[in-house]
Amino acid sequence: PQPPLQKLSAEKLTREGAFLMDCGSVFYIWVGKGCDSNFIENVLGYPDFASIPQKMTHLPELDTLPSERTRSFVTWLRDSRPLSPVLHLVKDESPAKTDFFQHLLEDRTEAALSYYEFLIHIQQQVCK
Repeated sequence: PQPPLQKLSAEKLTREGAFLMDCGSVFYIWVGKGCDSNFIENVLGYPDFASIPQKMTHLPELDTLPSERTRSFVTWLRDSRPLSPVLHLVKDESPAKTDFFQHLLEDRTEAALSYYEFLIHIQQQVCK
C-alpha cells in the first residue's frame, strides 16, 4: 500500500515523522529530530536519531517488516523510471536540509511565488 500523499509544504512536516520526497532524479527522506525510534531502528538500522550519519544514501536491508515495506516502496518508485534516482537521507537540523527544503513547491519565499501562486499568475496572464 502507498503512504498518503502530502502537499510539498514545510507546514506538513513534523519533527516526529519521516517523509519521502520524490523529485524525479533524486529521492529525499527527511527524518525529524523526534522521529519514532522504532522507525529509526527498524528501517534505518540505527539505535537513535543522533547515530544516523549525515550522508546516508541507501536504505539498509534489515530483516524487519517496516524495512521491507519501505525498501519495496522505494524500489517500486525507482522501477517506474528509466534512470534510477539517487537517495539522500536528510536529518532535521543538518546542513543538507536546505537541499530538501528548496523542493517544497507549495512554500512561498521572499524571492519566489509558491507553485499555486505561480499557476494563478500564469492563468491571469493568459486571460488578459
